[in-house]
Amino acid sequence: MKHDGVSASAVGQGVYHDERLDALLSITGRMDGYLYRCRNDASYTMLYISDGIFTVSGYRPSDFIHNAVRDYVSAIHPDDLAAVYAAVDTAIEARCNWNVDYRIVPQVGEPLWVREIGGGVWDEAGELEFLEGFVVDISDRKVVEDLNAELLLELKAANEELSAQKREIELAKQQSDHSANHDALTDLPNRRAFHNELRSVIDRCDSTGQAAGLLFIDLDRFKKVNDTLGHEAGDALLHEVAGQLRTILRSADFVARLGGDEFAFLFSGEASRARQKAVGVAERILEKLRIKVPTPNGAIHVGCTVGVAIYPAEASDSEALITLADRLMYIGKKSGRNRLVTAGALEPGPTSDDLRRTA
Repeated sequence: MKHDGVSASAVGQGVYHDERLDALLSITGRMDGYLYRCRNDASYTMLYISDGIFTVSGYRPSDFIHNAVRDYVSAIHPDDLAAVYAAVDTAIEARCNWNVDYRIVPQVGEPLWVREIGGGVWDEAGELEFLEGFVVDISDRKVVEDLNAELLLELKAANEELSAQKREIELAKQQSDHSANHDALTDLPNRRAFHNELRSVIDRCDSTGQAAGLLFIDLDRFKKVNDTLGHEAGDALLHEVAGQLRTILRSADFVARLGGDEFAFLFSGEASRARQKAVGVAERILEKLRIKVPTPNGAIHVGCTVGVAIYPAEASDSEALITLADRLMYIGKKSGRNRLVTAGALEPGPTSDDLRRTA
């Protein structure tokens, strides 16, 4: 849309009439709108505008013809002019129709919304000569559209709020589930989670023919650390122990804090290699948990004792497996600590080597 002061060619002042034009004028006269054609010049000189302009705006058509009283731009709300110019310019550049909503400032009353569909008319040389279009009053429709848009925004806001609430509920549930199944100090799975996992592993082994290995781990000299340095030092030690145990875990393994300074390590795998793997894991645990805790009177050498039990070779169910692993760990404690103990320690006449069996 030219608005740079450059004039285009003029057209004659007469309007060509035929039956088709009469029919068009009759039809548009029944609508809340109007037709127009103007020159593509600096002031958009209006060549024709239908009577509907009076119904819509209260201005007489003669006011606009040849811009006798006012030009059409003066009737457009000033806040909407930029959008109108942009829509028309874009359409003309693409040689297509524009479709733009804007407000008309009527002779009396509040601004009202109209929708204009128009296009350019080019001469044989390809020069833009005229702008023409049809403008219809959409005030009532605009109210509905604005109301719908407002309702959609409110609905969107409500959905976003509901989604946020849902996320909060899900997060709270996750946090609650996590708290219910994890130790608050080390964030390892707790005793409850351990028993659930053990039942699941046993069921899986029954289905697949695999074996499960259970290692009960009890720290050595943990009480001495607490008594010498206080519970904060004991808590720090448990944090370190948990971190060291995590370094041994594979994706399918499971480690839990059962309470106090007791931990459990659980795995499953091929039955033929279960004992070998269990001993290997216990060796690594013994190595990882050789921790030196400095004190004013010299370091405390913390270690651990591990009881190793295998399902189903050494225990018939989960409870029996727990009892065996705990008993073997207790035997290790009584036998000098800092060692792993397997079911061989329960055989008649255990030797010192049986009780101190390490990999």
